[in-house]
Amino acid sequence: MPISFDTTGFQQQDPTTWLHAAGDRLTVHRYDGVPDLPGRLDDLPALRHGLALRHAAVGCLVEAQVVRLGGVPALLEIVKMPLGNRPGQAFSATVLVQGAGSYAVLTLFAEEHGTTGMREGVLAAEIGFQRWLLPHPYAPQLQGRLPFHAGDDPRFDGRFPQHPLSRVRQWVHQLVRTARVDPAFVAPHATPPPPAPAPSAPVPPAPAPQPDLPPELDAIFNSQLTTAECGFPVNGHIALQIGERTTYWKLLDEAVAHRLGSGTLGRSPNGASRFREVLMVDERTGDALMMDRFMTDGASLGVQTRLQPVTREQAYAAVTPEALEQAYRGLGRLIDMARGRTEYLTLEPIAHHGESVAPYAMLGVRYQEGEEVVFVSCSPAPSENTPFKGDPGINAVVSPATLRSIGELAMHAMLEWGPHPLEMAVTFNRYDGIVEAEAAPESLTDEMRALFPGQLAKAVPGLAVGGYVALQQGGERTYWRLPDDVLSHRLGYGVLARDHSPGHRFRDVVLLDRHSGDVLVPNRYGDGATTGSKTTLTRVSAQEAMAAATPEACHEAFQELGRAVYTAAKRGEWIFVELLENELRQDPHLVLGVRGFFDDNPVAIASASPAPSTNTQFNGLPTLEAPAEPENVVGLGLVALQAVGDWGLHPLHVVPTYHRPTR
Repeated sequence: MPISFDTTGFQQQDPTTWLHAAGDRLTVHRYDGVPDLPGRLDDLPALRHGLALRHAAVGCLVEAQVVRLGGVPALLEIVKMPLGNRPGQAFSATVLVQGAGSYAVLTLFAEEHGTTGMREGVLAAEIGFQRWLLPHPYAPQLQGRLPFHAGDDPRFDGRFPQHPLSRVRQWVHQLVRTARVDPAFVAPHATPPPPAPAPSAPVPPAPAPQPDLPPELDAIFNSQLTTAECGFPVNGHIALQIGERTTYWKLLDEAVAHRLGSGTLGRSPNGASRFREVLMVDERTGDALMMDRFMTDGASLGVQTRLQPVTREQAYAAVTPEALEQAYRGLGRLIDMARGRTEYLTLEPIAHHGESVAPYAMLGVRYQEGEEVVFVSCSPAPSENTPFKGDPGINAVVSPATLRSIGELAMHAMLEWGPHPLEMAVTFNRYDGIVEAEAAPESLTDEMRALFPGQLAKAVPGLAVGGYVALQQGGERTYWRLPDDVLSHRLGYGVLARDHSPGHRFRDVVLLDRHSGDVLVPNRYGDGATTGSKTTLTRVSAQEAMAAATPEACHEAFQELGRAVYTAAKRGEWIFVELLENELRQDPHLVLGVRGFFDDNPVAIASASPAPSTNTQFNGLPTLEAPAEPENVVGLGLVALQAVGDWGLHPLHVVPTYHRPTR
């Protein structure tokens, strides 16, 4: 076989075909001669244009890239097409390698099964239908059988891991890392002749960059960007893993160091429930794109920056003991941020892929005997000559001091293991079996279902004020008296199951039986099934509920909201305060949050639209800012109460909406 590659998860059917349990089909074939391509590999814009025209008749070319398999250039095409006689789409990833006198083609074919269109439906609502359809980046005037749209962007693959497009891209990542080309297949020390254009299909001129495309989109499709896994930066230098190669770069600005570890960068799978942050880099120019993990407006894919390639010796020389200590003190900040995402970190050699292999250090925050502790757990155990004193792990009660010092402990272990500090990378890990629940009645566990014999339906709760809460179901609002604090003490803290709102915004949800008042307060994380706590509410009139919102009750409720803003900041989120019935961001609304929460000088911000009057702390201005001391962040809730009153809104009629700003 001209190409060897990892077939884990596939069952071989014959010498050229493998089947996956998910139904995906993998084939490899070898053909004599040169492939019939509409352009040359070294003229990527023209090649992409011709490929887009060719695939338009059957579907749509999603992307075409030049990748390398063990150092040999190869053409990657990802194409989508309709299934024909049933709803849904199929996606194929084809990798073509030119050899000496022949060429090899690997193809993975994946179809949608079950409920189709879920990815497109969710993302179209978030991004906005006016931003959904895009001109094809390779052929802007092209109208194919299927449209080119924003939902096929690779940054969404992590949210829809079972979607066929996500599956074929994950296979491509694995292929690029593991494939090897037989040296006999490619003539030694010779560059394979580029394929000539097909005689019957003259190559049209490459289109000029379109001004209506976002700069980041133009950069992706008009340069040779390669996916690179990020190492741990030290003193302005970083290692990037490109396939099997470790490359070294000087950071020319703070963009990469500032965003690494924040949870907002694009990620690549690195094993089961393990991920590394990635960026796209053009090795020729150093141009790089840090792709956003979450899209908020559909107009931007990430932050552009430029890196300078350096030798390994130059990068190593920049790692002084002082710079190393400073870098690892910042590791505690990443641990605290990961805690808000229900994740922990693994510090390990950047060349490691798949499951953890020693040496590594796991770092995170967990509950132990009723209190939060920060921990580091190492394999192998560091020696007696380190602060570990021969033990494999150390933990301490969470505090700013322990979060700072835990990174330095990991540094001591890393130095003893031997890999150079620049050869280390941070891997994000989800706790075993922990996934985000959907809070759907049909996904209740049998135990939960037995507690709720009636008909449950989703409802969005507003703020709990004075022992009452309003619940919104579609266009209808109802009012309920709370018998306990099962719901009120969890609202706004990011622990309840969520529903998406457009613009990558989220709201807490509950499951309500309107006839009995039984409510399931659903957990956000679990094993995928819907679980939680049961409480029973009493339905009341609007007048009774609104009368309970005394000044004292409102003060207490909005102070609690301020505490929720503080916990949201640790998750990298902001909180909107807006009308319960509004799904889109509309006036009047406030945005409460902390800018640069983990920076040296974070700022607490309350931004209101329209600007509250001079009778409030806003004093007629739209924005208030203050140092992000804990009391100032908690005080944002009371500032919001003033604005809500100034606008004439009732406190029961507003809702906290979570928002993930990408930057």
